[in-house]
Amino acid sequence: MVGLGMLMLLVSWCAGWRLWRKGDISTPLAWVLVAMTFTGWVATLAGWYVTEIGRQPWLVTGVLTTAQAASKVPGGLIATTLAMYLAIYAVLIAAYISVLFHLAGKGLKSVASPTGAGAAKGSAPVHPVGATAKDT
Repeated sequence: MVGLGMLMLLVSWCAGWRLWRKGDISTPLAWVLVAMTFTGWVATLAGWYVTEIGRQPWLVTGVLTTAQAASKVPGGLIATTLAMYLAIYAVLIAAYISVLFHLAGKGLKSVASPTGAGAAKGSAPVHPVGATAKDT
């Protein structure tokens, strides 16, 4: 979890530095950013796994009995809670992916063109990541 967080910081700082110094992002860096899309979610899951697996040695070494570790909550209530969590996360991941597709579909259309009203005098043309002037 911590390692993925540091990796996310490193990649974002590299991309920010590249944008600041060169004004664009290289194609390999763009692919790394795409690969980092779900890293926050994976880091959260890793944290949960570490938390839950960390409880197991107490049972294995006999410090805690299985009866003490087992919940007194009825199985139906646990199943309902699990189903609700799964439904909420399914809705959230679907919303996240739809926003990603929406933003990717927009591209840089919302950025003012260099010849348009929002362009600064003498500013360089804005191209999509990895595109060259002949591609657009």
